[in-house]
Amino acid sequence: MSNILDIFSTREIALAIWLFIFLSFVCTIKDIRSSIIALFKAVFAKKLILALSTLLLYLFIIVFLLSSIKFWNVTLLKDTILWFLFSGIILFARVNKIENMGYFSHLLRDNIKIIIIWEFLFNFYTLSLPWELILIPVLSLFTITEVFANHFAKQDTKYKKVAFFCSNILGIVALVMVGYVTYKTITEYKLLLSFSNLKSLLLPILLLLLTLPYFYALALYMNYESFIVVVKHVHRSEGAEVSRGLIKATLKYANVHIGKLKRIWKYQANFDPSKGTPDEYIKECISKPSYVISNKAKLMVFNDIQTVIKNLSNIGVGELDEWHKSYSGDNCYLSMTDYYQFGIDDLTMTSNTLAFYLTGEETYIKQLKVVLNIGYEQNKNQAIEKFIAVLELTFNSLNIPTPNGLNNSIVENKEYSIQYNTHSISLNYAKYEKMENYILNVDTY
Repeated sequence: MSNILDIFSTREIALAIWLFIFLSFVCTIKDIRSSIIALFKAVFAKKLILALSTLLLYLFIIVFLLSSIKFWNVTLLKDTILWFLFSGIILFARVNKIENMGYFSHLLRDNIKIIIIWEFLFNFYTLSLPWELILIPVLSLFTITEVFANHFAKQDTKYKKVAFFCSNILGIVALVMVGYVTYKTITEYKLLLSFSNLKSLLLPILLLLLTLPYFYALALYMNYESFIVVVKHVHRSEGAEVSRGLIKATLKYANVHIGKLKRIWKYQANFDPSKGTPDEYIKECISKPSYVISNKAKLMVFNDIQTVIKNLSNIGVGELDEWHKSYSGDNCYLSMTDYYQFGIDDLTMTSNTLAFYLTGEETYIKQLKVVLNIGYEQNKNQAIEKFIAVLELTFNSLNIPTPNGLNNSIVENKEYSIQYNTHSISLNYAKYEKMENYILNVDTY
């Protein structure tokens, strides 16, 4: 046991024991066992194994270089393996979320906090093995209970008491742990400040920094691979020359910039070869909006396009895309969210949807449209409550009052219209065979 404790902390051993017990238990359940087998088949797919092999090779090169400058030695092997299993693979799995270099700055900042506070201080000072074996399942139980209670509290307020109780218990445990770590840090600072501990602290940070180019290159490759497939499929009826032209222009102007590639991807389907060349179109796609504040709209907030987009994106329905020119043939500018889905029905699987649409000129917004679609066999009252709540937040974000009688009109499925000096507000309602549709318009003059 002493040899094992020299390599692994009591917390790591306790985690391994409970993980083994948990996996042994779930493997006795037939459905879960089948799912695990399917997961292993997916993990060991040829393409995935090849990609993971490139990560391992890249990590091996990093370790070799760190070893050559006398930073890495065999005592850091455990830390390297744990970083690969619990950080490297997670980053690998989330590589599709990389949108730009800003993703890495947030990632680096968050990981440094975790490494310093948890992996070093809290993991350096551990309790005896029996206490760790008790502490881990107890804390896990309270944490899971709190997560579920917070989720169900949105539907039933009685769960708030459970969430509050669990939160308080976890808070007390956290304070005790902070006190224990502080005491140990003060009384045993010589152990903490050893050179080997310093290297153990710096290693995961170095591994993260040095693997960022790999993850960016992998994300870039994956995005280009998918982009090329999509372009060839979308423009297949226009001939191979069109798709080749778009791909070449994208490689030329987006190059290694994932953010530019994402913008081109968003608008490539609207390319019309009769209205210009691929180079001209792609150059226009990657240009960011200037967001000039004008004075053309009587509703003053509609002159500040960037602020409106930012405020509406924070409501919770979805993020509006950047202000861009429509490629449908007219000269208007627009921004919209993806459909926010909620209330999926078990029988029909037809969800309710909410979406924002902004349209106007280059320097100001002319119209905001909030659209609610209530799916077949859905809880209509719940959908209406959600719609009214979203509209309240929308009007607040625009600094305009909610019109009198609007909410009643929504509940009663009635048309509504009101005019002010700076803008007008209208509500349209339509009922179809398997869907009800509400459209709230805010138009400025």
